[in-house]
Formats: sequence, C-alpha cells, structure tokens
Amino acid sequence: MRRVAVLGCGYVGVRVLRLLRERGVDALGVVRSSASRDALSASGLRALALDLDVTDWSALPRDFDCVVYAASAGGGGPEAYAAAYDVRVRRSAEWARAIGAERFVFTSSTGVYRQDGGVTVDEDSPAGGDAASDAILAGERATADSGIPFTRALRFGGLYGPGRHYLLDAFRRGETVVGGRSDHLINYLHGDDAASSVIAALEGGPHGHRTYNVTDGRPLTKADLARWIATRLGLPPPAFVPEAEAGPRMRKGGRTQPSRRVDSSRILRELGWSPRFSDVRAGLEACLADRGVTGP
Repeated sequence: MRRVAVLGCGYVGVRVLRLLRERGVDALGVVRSSASRDALSASGLRALALDLDVTDWSALPRDFDCVVYAASAGGGGPEAYAAAYDVRVRRSAEWARAIGAERFVFTSSTGVYRQDGGVTVDEDSPAGGDAASDAILAGERATADSGIPFTRALRFGGLYGPGRHYLLDAFRRGETVVGGRSDHLINYLHGDDAASSVIAALEGGPHGHRTYNVTDGRPLTKADLARWIATRLGLPPPAFVPEAEAGPRMRKGGRTQPSRRVDSSRILRELGWSPRFSDVRAGLEACLADRGVTGP
C-alpha cells in the first residue's frame, strides 16, 4: 500500500491513521467537521473535512490505492445504522472503485449475529434479523459487490480501551449497580487491536472478498467482568439490578445484546493477525496502568 484514505476517524479510524504514519504510509483521514480535522492536524495527522452524505466528493484527492471505511453509527437507532452502514458504505465503495483503489476495508461488527444461548458463531453462520444488523450486512454486500480486487469486512467485537469502557468508568466513580442483562457473553476487542487488524487486512489475504470476525477470542460475561473490576479496584461486590439503566449502548440504540461466542480464528489463519491484549482484563489492566492505578 502506498496511499490510504481513512473515511471516518473516530475511536478506531484515528488509531489506523497513527499506525499508518508509523509505517511511513501516506495516509489521509476524512472527517465530517472542521473541528475534527483541526484536532487531527494538531496531532500531526493529515486530515480533510468532508461530509460523506454530500454527492460531490471532488474535494478529495483521487490517487489512493487503499480505502478504509471506519465511520460508525454512533450507537443510534435503525435510521443511524442505515445511513452509516448501508448508504455511506455503498457510496464510499463506489468512489473507491471509481478512483482505481485496489483494496477496500469496511469495519463491520459482530452485531450482525443475533444468536443467543451461548452458541458459537463464525463467518458462515446466519446473520441479520433486525434493522441494525441488516443495515450492517447491506454495507458488507456493497463492499463485496464493489468490483474492487481486494475487499474485506472486519466484524469487530465490543470495542473498549482508553476512554471507552463505561463499567470501568462507572466503578471508578463509585457506582457499582449494574443494570440490564448481565449473564450474557461479550466478545471484546481493544481499540488498538482493532486498528492493527485493519493494517493486516490492508496488507494481506487472498484476492477477492473476505469477511473476518475480529475479537480477542476470550468472551466474558458482563457479570464476571463487573466482579473482576470491583475486586481490582478494591470495591464491594457489584449489585445486579436488571431494571436499572444498562449502559450507553442500550440508551442510544435500545438493542438487547445476545449471548454468543464469536469464533475469530479465520483472521489468524489467513492474515496471521492476533490481538496484543489476550482478553478484556489484560486490556483494562493496561488502561489502569496508563492512569497510574497500580493496586486496589
């Protein structure tokens, strides 16, 4: 890869930009607002402000050989998912093909799986079934059907990392009531590991389209993680109250999270990618260390 456009530079996209810069790759981050552009520029990253909903993309350079779509729905409802993952992905893939890009990577989500009961799912398992997951699948289809030689859909697990784990933040504030469902398995992925998987998808793999689940491979129930955080911070055991507020994802999108194990072995076999953080506890330990929290 020589020149890469990263469309959407939020929690994952900005990490991708940083990794590309470290590799000496000419990369441009495309963001919606001038404030976001200026923030990226201030950190030494190349950026351009463009609303992906506009029809005229002539302000964008055209000499990219790789394009990454890393924008998200921001946890909104069905309309937000349709706009972010159906309409904008299709438009982005069409633009990437028009400029002659060789690779297109779409950061999808394991939210396409709605299986429950602790079953194991892989990339060939049935997916979709509600408005949000169907919108994500539409983005995957647009990616696969784009005609670009190498296309990848990366189905990310539950993203967390510095500044992004509501349970850890809540417990550090002394709030130890856990609302909503707590017995379900969650398949986690550190933000830095998500970014490194994008680099792996840009660099390798077979010709054509491939879909990859991307998680740390060690799911944990919300209840077990809450107990671990409480113990780690030297707090009393948490209280589980199903009727209490369940967290930002439910507040924004209202989706009940199913319990399933996501098999992410394909990306290891085909791309040689593996996570830096072995599980969410290791990742949160790193977050605490960054904050200077060394003991309970």
